[in-house]
Amino acid sequence: MLAKVNCAALRGLEGRKVDVEVHSGRGLPGVTIIGLGDVTVKEAASRVKSAFNSCKLDFPDGKITINLAPAWLEKHGSQYDLAMAVGILIAGNELETINTEGMAFLGELGLDGRINPCRGIMPMTMALRDSGIKTVVVPKENAQEAAIVEGLRVFSASNFFEIAEFLTTGDEGFLNDVKRIEEAELEKPFRDYADIKGQEAGKRAIVIGVSGGHGILMYGSPGTGKTMLAERIPYIMPPLSEEEILELTAIYSVSGGLDEKRPVITERPFRAPGTSISIPGLIGAGAPPKPGEITLAHKGVLFLDELGERKRETVDVLRIPLEKKYIILNKMGETYKYPSDFLFIAATNPCKCGYYGDQRRACTCKAREIATYRSKLSGPIMGRIDIHLELGNPEYDEVKGKPGMTSKDMRELIMRTRKIQNERYKNEEYSLNGELDSKGVDKYCVMDKEAEGLLRTAYDAMGLDPRSLIKIRKLSRTISDLSEKETIGVSELSEALQYRMRTVRQEV
Repeated sequence: MLAKVNCAALRGLEGRKVDVEVHSGRGLPGVTIIGLGDVTVKEAASRVKSAFNSCKLDFPDGKITINLAPAWLEKHGSQYDLAMAVGILIAGNELETINTEGMAFLGELGLDGRINPCRGIMPMTMALRDSGIKTVVVPKENAQEAAIVEGLRVFSASNFFEIAEFLTTGDEGFLNDVKRIEEAELEKPFRDYADIKGQEAGKRAIVIGVSGGHGILMYGSPGTGKTMLAERIPYIMPPLSEEEILELTAIYSVSGGLDEKRPVITERPFRAPGTSISIPGLIGAGAPPKPGEITLAHKGVLFLDELGERKRETVDVLRIPLEKKYIILNKMGETYKYPSDFLFIAATNPCKCGYYGDQRRACTCKAREIATYRSKLSGPIMGRIDIHLELGNPEYDEVKGKPGMTSKDMRELIMRTRKIQNERYKNEEYSLNGELDSKGVDKYCVMDKEAEGLLRTAYDAMGLDPRSLIKIRKLSRTISDLSEKETIGVSELSEALQYRMRTVRQEV
C-alpha cells in the first residue's frame, strides 16, 4: 500500500513543503529512504523502528521504501521522523480511519517513542500553511512556537502512541489542541535608565541614536557606565510589530533559541558576543548555516564591548551588514540570505590600560601602545558609526543626586520622533533617518543658510569625507526631529558635529 504524509524541510530561514511517500510491499524486510537526505535523515529508519517496538505497534514485515519529494531538494534534520512513522503505520496496516491529506506531521522520534522537539518548527509551519495545509501536529515543546502562525490548527503530542491512537480511532482527544499564548502572559524583564546617574549626555546621545537608527561608539575609562547604557537600549525601543515578531521567532526557531519558557520572541534582542567570538560566530556558519550573532540581533541591538580588544578582521566583517542590512552566505554551492538589520552599539577604552585622558587616574601606556591599540579600529568601521560618544566619570554630587531621564522619558521621546519620520517617509523605501541614501539626504536633510555655511567650514577644518558629510546631515535631521523642527539649524548641526569629532582627532 502507498501512503502520502505531509512534512516540511528547512532551507536557511525558510521552510519548504515535503511529501513523505511510503510504500509497503513484498520483499526482504528493510527500510530504504531516498530523496537526497543527509545522515540524520538516513538514521531515521532505526529511530522509527525502535519507536514502533517501544509503543507495542506492529512494524510491517515487508520491504518499505520512503521517498522524500521533491527529490532534488536537500533534506537536513530529524523533523521527518514523525511523518515517516505515520506513513509506515498507514501503509503497513492499511489504515483508512481518517484523511491526512490536509494534515502535516513534524517531530523527531526517540527510541522509546517520545516525540522530541526540532529546530525551525515555526518557518516550516508557515510554509505548510502557505501550501494549503490546515492542521499540523508538532512536539509538545514546539507547540506555542507553531501556534503563532495564523490560519493553522495546531495539535501537539508527546508520544508516538498518542498519534497511533488518533490515526486508528480518529479521536482528536488523544492530541492536545494548542492555543496561541498571549503576549501579556509572557514574562518581560526591564531595566531602567533611572539606575544610571550622572550620564545625561550619554542618555541624550542614545535617544538620538535609537530615534534615527544611528550606530553609537562609546569611549571611556572603565566604570563610566558604557555597558549599563548599552544593555538598557532594547527597553526604550518601539515595540515589535506582528511581522517583526514572526520574523524574529523564525530566526530563533532555526537557531535553536526557543523553548517552553520562551516560545515566541516578543522583545527586541540584545546580543553581546564576547571578545573571543570568531567570524563564523558573527555572520553564521555550518551547512546549512545557522544564523550568526548579526542575524540573532536583527531588529534589536548588537553590542560589541571592548572593541579595542577584538581582532580587527573580526570587526571589519561588519562593514557590509552595517550598510546592506543583510548578509549573504555561500555554503556547498547554496546561497543563503540572512537579515541583519540591527542597531550597532560598541564600547571601548581609550587605551590598553583604560585611563588615557582620565582626569583622576594616570595612563601607563606608551604612545606607541596607544597608537597600536587604536589601530585595531579601522577607518571604514569608524566611518560607518554615526555617533562617537566620549564618557567621563560623573561628579560625586551627580552620582548621589536624583536620577535624570528615565527609560519611560526616553521612550516617549523616541516614539514621538519615530512617528515624525514614519509620516515623512510613508511613501519611501526607508522609515528612519539613519537609512537615508544620498538622494534622500538631499531631499529631506534641508539646512538653513547659517547651518550650510557652518557645515562648509567644518568640512575643510575637520578633514571630513563625503561619507562623513552624509552621516552628519542624517544625524542633524534626527536632532531636528527631536526638537520638532522642519529645517536643520546651527544648533542641531553643531550637536551632530560634536558626535563626529572623535573620528578626526588623533590624541596621541
